[in-house]
Amino acid sequence: TDPLVYPTKFTVSVSGICIGLSWVLPITYSGAVFYTGVSDDGMEELVSALSCVGGCQIVVNQQWVLIDFLLFFIPTLVMIILYSKIFLIAKQQAVKIENTGSKAESSSESYKARVARRERKAAKILGVTVVAFMIAWLPYTMDTLIDAYMGFTTPAYIYEICCWGAYYNSAMNPLIYALFYPWFRKAIKVILRGGLFKDTSSTISLFSE
Repeated sequence: TDPLVYPTKFTVSVSGICIGLSWVLPITYSGAVFYTGVSDDGMEELVSALSCVGGCQIVVNQQWVLIDFLLFFIPTLVMIILYSKIFLIAKQQAVKIENTGSKAESSSESYKARVARRERKAAKILGVTVVAFMIAWLPYTMDTLIDAYMGFTTPAYIYEICCWGAYYNSAMNPLIYALFYPWFRKAIKVILRGGLFKDTSSTISLFSE
């Protein structure tokens, strides 16, 4: 929301800490819940009766599945609120810039068009990112929540589909960025073609297009 101050606040070290926490916290939580066995307390007979040939459904009791749901719902709600705030402020800033540009130059149609394109692109990227996250994770989260209260009657193939849908979220963001940003597509091409191993890789301009 403050592009002039952002580079000084969100430095490389800060982004590294955020990335590290985004890995450490889920690994710690998963380890604490699943490897200690607290997630299936009271369901020992059901767990022992499960057949894990070709795959194994994770059994989580009602208390922990509710915690899982909250750990999905609360961050998702925060993300939607923050993205909405970012988009609204960006839209306001774009309007101010457009008005300023209109006063500064009489023939500003091309300038207005550029501002409008940036605004639409920001709206699309934010919207698509949130929707993709919801599409990927909501079915799995709802399936595990409902299944815990319905006696684990969901067919194994439905559970597998929901799991792979959630896994696919890891591949969605690069596809979204590649769809909207030419420089991202160029960076991927450089990586896939081995351009990083060339002596001139440090001088490659991704924003020349």
